[in-house]
Amino acid sequence: MSGTISFLLKLSCVFSLFSTIASAVDVQVNHESICAAQQTCLQCLLVPNCVWCSESRNNGSLIRCSTRDRLESEKDRWCPAEFVVAGKSAFEILENRPLHSKKSKDPVQVQPQNMRVTLRQGEELVIRVNYSKAEDYPVDLYYLMDLSFSMEPYRDQLSRLGDKLAEAMQKLTSNFRLGFGSFVDKVALPMTSTDPDMLKSPCRRSNGQPCASPYGYKNQMPLTENVALFKSRVQSAPVSGNLDVPEGGFDALMQAIVCTEKIGWRSKARHLLVFSTDASYHLAGDGRLAGIVEPNDEQCHLDNDGFYSYSLLQDYPSISQINRKASEQKINIIFAVPEHMNTTYQILTTRIAGSSIGLFENEAANVVSLVSKEYEKLVDSVTMTDNAPEMIDVRYFSKCLDENSKERETCDGLRVGNVVEFQVVLKAVDCPQNSNQWRQNIKIGPRGLTESLELDVELICSCPCEAGNKINRTKSPNCTNNGYLDCGICLCDDGFYGKQCECKGSEIGSSTLDACKATNDSDVCSGRGTCKCGVCDCAKRMNPQEEFYGTYCECDNFSCKRSGGMVCGGKGKCECGFCNCLPGWTGETCDCKESNSTCMPTHESSVVCSGKGDCICGSCQCHEIENALYSGQFCEDCPTCPGQQCEELKDCVECLAYKSGPLWQNNDCSGCSHTIEVEKVELLKEAAENDGESRTRVCRTPADGGCSLVFEYELLHQKSAQNKAKSYRIVAQKDKDCPKPLNVMGVALGVIISTVLLGFSILMIWKVVTMIHDRREFAKFEKERTLVRWERGDNPFYKKATTTFNNPTFKQNSRSQSS
Repeated sequence: MSGTISFLLKLSCVFSLFSTIASAVDVQVNHESICAAQQTCLQCLLVPNCVWCSESRNNGSLIRCSTRDRLESEKDRWCPAEFVVAGKSAFEILENRPLHSKKSKDPVQVQPQNMRVTLRQGEELVIRVNYSKAEDYPVDLYYLMDLSFSMEPYRDQLSRLGDKLAEAMQKLTSNFRLGFGSFVDKVALPMTSTDPDMLKSPCRRSNGQPCASPYGYKNQMPLTENVALFKSRVQSAPVSGNLDVPEGGFDALMQAIVCTEKIGWRSKARHLLVFSTDASYHLAGDGRLAGIVEPNDEQCHLDNDGFYSYSLLQDYPSISQINRKASEQKINIIFAVPEHMNTTYQILTTRIAGSSIGLFENEAANVVSLVSKEYEKLVDSVTMTDNAPEMIDVRYFSKCLDENSKERETCDGLRVGNVVEFQVVLKAVDCPQNSNQWRQNIKIGPRGLTESLELDVELICSCPCEAGNKINRTKSPNCTNNGYLDCGICLCDDGFYGKQCECKGSEIGSSTLDACKATNDSDVCSGRGTCKCGVCDCAKRMNPQEEFYGTYCECDNFSCKRSGGMVCGGKGKCECGFCNCLPGWTGETCDCKESNSTCMPTHESSVVCSGKGDCICGSCQCHEIENALYSGQFCEDCPTCPGQQCEELKDCVECLAYKSGPLWQNNDCSGCSHTIEVEKVELLKEAAENDGESRTRVCRTPADGGCSLVFEYELLHQKSAQNKAKSYRIVAQKDKDCPKPLNVMGVALGVIISTVLLGFSILMIWKVVTMIHDRREFAKFEKERTLVRWERGDNPFYKKATTTFNNPTFKQNSRSQSS
């Protein structure tokens, strides 16, 4: 028996091996057919891993576009090396200064600094970028404040906190500069009252003095190291007022970002902009209410006095404009707002990259700690960004300070001296029609820093063998002198066609039909076209988006498998019956995510599906291991595993939370061997599954009296391997989940009443039916009785003693006597 089992196992392994080999061969054959279907050098290079042979041959037996594998295996037998056009993605490092993070006038935080990159469509290229946090890196902090009437108390507090703010920042960096600007709103209806008196003084301050005239934005003080000047400028800044609730903060924000020279932003420094207000903001389009229709031009328009001179000439900027310019100028925006504006600006931070939000208290006393905290968060993490165009896909992978690499662009918890390596995966997803876009300059670097890796990227969107034939081209004998050679193939003159330009006009030669067959047994042009002078002219489809192509019209772009009713799931291109998926997608129908990042917890673990499952199409398919079934988004849950402490904690929870159970003795729960913190809630949602980051578990266990205990536990720590005592945090439901007791009296009364009512109803129905029936029978009887007729009749058996006869000849009747 064991021998049979062993034989079956070996046979299964052999079948599996053959299946794997067959699958690999099938993929290889499919890829070769895709390459062979490409008719020109450029079409060949646009398919990943295809290479072109530009050798000129008179016969048509050469398959010019083939795979890299064939080139490596056959080499010169397929095509001489000097005629091979491979176009492989590559890079060359041009500048690679080592990292230098110590105190210096010119620290180096990004390595390398400059590279030349060649990218071919569909192929991935991996480059490595190192980052190290610099010590004592310069900081420019510009405080942009709303100085409408309601912000007067905060302004006074800020002026007194100037020294503390400078002192706190100087603890983080000795190279620190501070600047200040203020804003109100556009001086036009309906934003601001244009009444002459209101223009002079729109409000009165708390000390009874009139407010200053309204204005849009003013740069009160450029960036400087003079903290005392900051304090005096903030105190002397005029408080003004406007008419509507939103303020013109976006006008001021745009000017503070783009006016690099007048604000004083340094190129080698971190740029922080604190935007402080207690109101919402006007958006692009709001200016039309005041007749201002010119869109914001994203340029600096500050006059000699620091005022925004185009406030009434152009509209407010949009959020996307703010986001773009802040990213270009490497400015990190901190929105300092009160509690009631938290939601509004929290949403705004999701639209502006690198921005954050902090809440100041009633008198802005926590502005110093807010700015310090946000700065520390900023410098203790790194987020890689880029300005790559749409045709180039950029993805980031890094170990950060962990042991496992995964797809992510942010690393946290960095200190001076830590070196973080990012693997940057570049992929060209398209070749632009405009040749001017074939060269791109891309910058990759940490968000908020001006340092970056500059990439001079060249897209392979043309063949080098084409360049020499553009000017002074001559007719080629290989093209019957009716055309010229271009990368080994003939480009025919007008009026000629064919592989060697041997056909003229619209001649159709039946003798060349064999040249239009892939094999002797196949159909002419695969049954999808006509043979014209040895060349297949593929049929046209009714849908112009669908087409047949290839040497023998053997390929099409619409017969691939579908997903969701769309070819290749709408996430790839159909090429010769197979889906060429877009970046990030894979599978026969491109409906599976290529990355495993969605199968890994975000922060703590980088193991795919917690090592307890497989990542299929971006989701974890969990395994059953040793009769333990794992579940959860990352297969992190195991309700039946020994590590699930529901049964172990049940008695302790019942004792501590409900003062009952087997451990409740003498008003004490000393029998519980663990340290437990118990918190009660009204209702505990059992559907709240842990998300891969939390260590909490929800339990429902039976208790006395048919009740159930519902609680959530979290293991805080275990003292040691020898000491099994553990510390837990328990969140228990306020009351046990018990079935409601049965009301016996109510049930009995209900049964009795129901029986009586049912019997009474049946009797009433029977009585009504019988009454109806009796009335119908009586009416029938009465009807028959009225129709009866009583008559006297003769006895048929009785005969009279006399008989009368009439004499037909005698006119009177004669009566005969009886004898």
